[in-house]
Order: sequence, then C-alpha cells, then structure tokens
Amino acid sequence: MANLRDPSVVLYDTLVVVKLWHAFYGIFLWEFFTTLDFEWSFIRGHRRYRWTIWIYSLARITTLIAVILNTVGFSFSRPINCQVLVILEFTFAFFAVACASLLMVLRAVAIWNHNKIVLALGTSLWGTNTAFLIQGTVRLRSIWGPEESVCMVPNSDVAKLNVVVTFITNLVLLLMTVIGLLRLRVGGGGMLNLGRFLWRQGIICLSLGVVAGIPPVVFLFLNLNDVFNLMFQVPALIALTIAATRSYRSLMSFSPDTINGSGFPNSGLSFAKVKGVPDPDGTIPHGSICVAVHTTHEQNSLSQETL
Repeated sequence: MANLRDPSVVLYDTLVVVKLWHAFYGIFLWEFFTTLDFEWSFIRGHRRYRWTIWIYSLARITTLIAVILNTVGFSFSRPINCQVLVILEFTFAFFAVACASLLMVLRAVAIWNHNKIVLALGTSLWGTNTAFLIQGTVRLRSIWGPEESVCMVPNSDVAKLNVVVTFITNLVLLLMTVIGLLRLRVGGGGMLNLGRFLWRQGIICLSLGVVAGIPPVVFLFLNLNDVFNLMFQVPALIALTIAATRSYRSLMSFSPDTINGSGFPNSGLSFAKVKGVPDPDGTIPHGSICVAVHTTHEQNSLSQETL
C-alpha cells in the first residue's frame, strides 16, 4: 500500500481536492446567483420584513466569501502569509456553518410551536457547536507547501472535535424535526397539507446536511494525511448552507400570503391544537388540528386560517 503521507502522494491528492472543491464552488455560485431574487423581494417590499432574513443572508454571504478566499488561495505561485489567509477562510466558513445551523434550530423550534424544552435544547446545541467552531479556528496552523504551491494545514486533525460536534448538532436537529412533524399526524388520516410539505422539504434538507457531515468525520478519524482530512469539509459546508437556505425559502414561500409565511419565531406562523374545525353547521368535530397564521395589518387585526 502506498504511503499516503509521501510528498508525491500528497501532491496528487491536492490536485484532486482542488478539482473537487472547484466543482462545489460552481454548484454554490449557481445556487447563490439564481436565488438572489429572494433577497430582492425583501428589498423591494414584496415580502414583509423578518429578522431571520439576516441569518439567511449571512449564511449565504459568508459561504460566498469563504469560497472566494479558497479560490484566491489556489491562485498564488509563490509563498504568502498562509496563516492569515487560512484563518480568514475558516473564520468565514465556520461563521457560515453557525448561521446555517441557527436556521435549522429556529425551524425546529417553529415546528414545535416554540416549546421551551426544544428551544433550550436547540439553543444549547447551537451555542456548544459555535464554541467548538471558534476553538477549532484558533488552533489551526498553516504553512506554505513548496511542492504543492498552496497553503497547507499540518495540524488539520485539530478540527476533529468541532466537525464531530457539528455533525451531532445536525443529527439531533434532524431528529427533533422528525419527531415534531410526527406530532402533526391526525389519527389515522395522514398528515395535514402543511405537514406533508414540511416532511418533504424539511427532512430532505436536514438529511442532506447530516449526510454531508459524515465524510469529514470519517476521514478525520482515519487521519490518512492533511489533504484527506480537509477534502470533504468544503462540500459539507456548501451542502449545509444550501440545505438550510433552501428550507428557509421554501417555508417563506409556502403561505398563500407570501408576506406571512416565514415559519420562524416571531414570524406569525404557529401550530395550534384545538378541539376541532367547525363544520358548515357550526359544530366542531373532535380531534382536528388547525394552523394559526397571525397577520398584523395597519389596523393590527388578527386573522386565522384553518388547513
């Protein structure tokens, strides 16, 4: 078996990683620029302002900056200050991870109708994850690789802990979302329309974020060489950002009233159990569930729609 730490092998692995990362850069750039109309709809006032749009935008913008910095880092042919460049790259990348995870936390909390236990658990997970991301960034070291002509990270295995914590955070958020969605079942009659939508959009997106986090964890534990340790971290970042932001856009666009469909805390969308949905004769059958959509108009009126 070849020595994976041999300089010639590391050089070959580096070329493979560069091609892989550039493919994912293209995927993210396509996603970023083809969905700019969503932010533009807020700027033009077509959608009502929600504070969560800042988290959504920061997740996208910081990922974009990380992609640009990575691309620039591959463009040099002579030694540079690698420590500064790599710290900047990982700072923006980890900030993007934190924002994407926060979108998932807020979404899980909204599904659970702002349950205090879910809120506390989600906040704790996010805070712990963010702390480990900061710790991993501070401990990184980078040097110029003369043979590879790129910045190398000789202690890439220090990221093991924060990558594992990120994976666990996404996995727990996925389970929280699944359990929350299962609570929307109405007896044996299947899911409500909103429940079906969230099941398709939420589980697919969160599963993507979880699955994308598995390869970095595996290769960091294998610790074959520094290139393999970092190989799947950029794809995992891009997959997580795309998954979280697509989920956010889907929920914002689901409500018949585009202005009121964010689905996040303070957005106006909440799940409310009631004794039933009125029949035409005014009676309320037992066991129904309604979704209350609260909208604030100029007269501060309150409306309620039942699915």
